[in-house]
Amino acid sequence: MKLLIIQGGFGAGGAEKIVSILAAHRLERGDEVHVAGLTMPEGGSYFPYPDDVTLHVADANGGQLDRFRHIRKVVQDVSPDVVVTFLTKINVLTLLATLDRPTPVIISERNNPRAQSAHPLWRHAQNLLARRARTVVMQTQRASEDLPRAIQRKARIISNPCSLPAGAREHLGTGTSNLVAVGRLDRQKGFDLLLAAMPKILKGNPQARLTIYGEGPERKALEAQRDRLDLTDVVSLPGPSPAPGEWMDGADILVFPSRYEGFPNVLAEASVTGLPIVSFDCPYGPRELIRPEENGLLVPLEDVDALAQAVLRLSNSPELLQRMRDADMESRVWLAPDNILAEWDETIDDAV
Repeated sequence: MKLLIIQGGFGAGGAEKIVSILAAHRLERGDEVHVAGLTMPEGGSYFPYPDDVTLHVADANGGQLDRFRHIRKVVQDVSPDVVVTFLTKINVLTLLATLDRPTPVIISERNNPRAQSAHPLWRHAQNLLARRARTVVMQTQRASEDLPRAIQRKARIISNPCSLPAGAREHLGTGTSNLVAVGRLDRQKGFDLLLAAMPKILKGNPQARLTIYGEGPERKALEAQRDRLDLTDVVSLPGPSPAPGEWMDGADILVFPSRYEGFPNVLAEASVTGLPIVSFDCPYGPRELIRPEENGLLVPLEDVDALAQAVLRLSNSPELLQRMRDADMESRVWLAPDNILAEWDETIDDAV
């Protein structure tokens, strides 16, 4: 089978990680695998690909018309048996680019389409064009219920695969004060809310320190907020994690302050490793991945006081932290790559 996977780019991100895993898996099954993206980091793909996977990168990061043309050209050049696409804009552009072709297209929504900051036109276009998609892959049942009724019949729920990163468990922190947060530095991820909670956390735990891994358009605003709150010696923003999973090294608690999500890989990685989590109960993902009092704590969305209190509760409860560190097996079984990739195999094979 000739498989073409299309994504936004080859940088760090949840969708990018899943694409690399799926591409390598389907290559092992004997497929001819092609992966297209619109951007490539200077140092190459953040996630590795086998040499036999063919990568197609746009010549320039132009406007939507240039992106459409790139996708259409790749589809024409590869002439795949099936196309799998990730994220709203790529889904829309690919469905448009294949209107005159019989190639089955599987689209995958990886975020919360009702809440993300893109122009509403993209969501409406996806809802309209998705009628011709073979399958619509969603990550949670709650997310699929937000689809138009005609599209819900095409929906299939496939969570993200996640295995224990090599050496991650051995490198977890064993204390109560090393806080970590991870994600793109934009409004969705809610790091401004986490910074607002830090003075309250420091009152209850003066030893607390926070590292926020990631890069994005809100860096200057977050640095300015950190400085206004006199947190310069407490909060660091070193940029992206040096390598996948390394953000967990020495971490005691993951704090996850997102306003909305799809199915956050950061939470999945923490849950299979045994890193305790404090998270807003945002739509969607945290409620599906966190078992309250077992592997983490959920607090009401955007409730800064509740977020601080939950962090302090774990900081002041070494025994509870340890119980949460030992509660990784259920998530590890549920998110085992073999189980999740088998669902992708069935979806792709059914489409063909």
